[in-house]
Formats: sequence, C-alpha cells, structure tokens
Amino acid sequence: MTRALLRSLLCGAMALGGRRAAAQVVDTTSKGAEPGPAMLAPAMVEAGQKIFHGKGTCSGCHGDKLQGGPVAPALTGPSWRHITGTYEAIIDRVNNGLPGTLMVPHPGGITESQVFLVASYIYAVSHQKAKP
Repeated sequence: MTRALLRSLLCGAMALGGRRAAAQVVDTTSKGAEPGPAMLAPAMVEAGQKIFHGKGTCSGCHGDKLQGGPVAPALTGPSWRHITGTYEAIIDRVNNGLPGTLMVPHPGGITESQVFLVASYIYAVSHQKAKP
C-alpha cells in the first residue's frame, strides 16, 4: 500500500470514529419541558437518585420517597407548591433555590452536571417513569 493511500484510510477511519463517538455522548445540559430519552435512562435516573439521597441532601427535606414534609413539598405529582413539574422548572429550582425558604441553590454543593441528574430523577419519579 502506498503511503498516501494508507494516510487517506487512516484519516477516514479517524473521521468516522470521531463522528460516532460524538453521537454517543449524552448532552446533560439540555433544558426543556421534558428531559431527553437519554436522561431518563435507568443509569441516569439511578445516578440522580444517589445524589438526591446523598450529597444533594434533598431527601432530608423532601423525604426518602419524595413525599415531602413540614419544610418542603412532596415531589410526587406533576406540579408542586411554587413551580410546575417540568424538567426545566426543576433544573431552575435546583440551580437557583427559592429565596426565603430552606431550598438553597445547588444543595449540598452539587455540581451543574449533578443538578441535571437530580432533575432527571425527580422528573422520572413525579411522572411515574421511575420509583423513588
């Protein structure tokens, strides 16, 4: 094989591989009324559940089954006190908190990526796509 042909094949394979890899990446920052199908995949919802019940400290106020309590609303229906249950609204609330309440921005110091995972978990549970 000539060097030029080998170089062309190698460049073509790399270009195809690059497109394929990019297509497999999940955009965890896409906002909308509903999360994309990839964000509702069991692994993503489970990751959000771990953050909700762990580092995010969300379950301390919203309960182990998202049933709510004296200081925070239940997150089990399609809408709640102060917001609708859209994916975008959930992301906004976790990102920005609610002034005058115990709901702080990025509870537990969670990262921006973790906000989207928690929002996917809350959305999935509140829309009967997953169990708490």
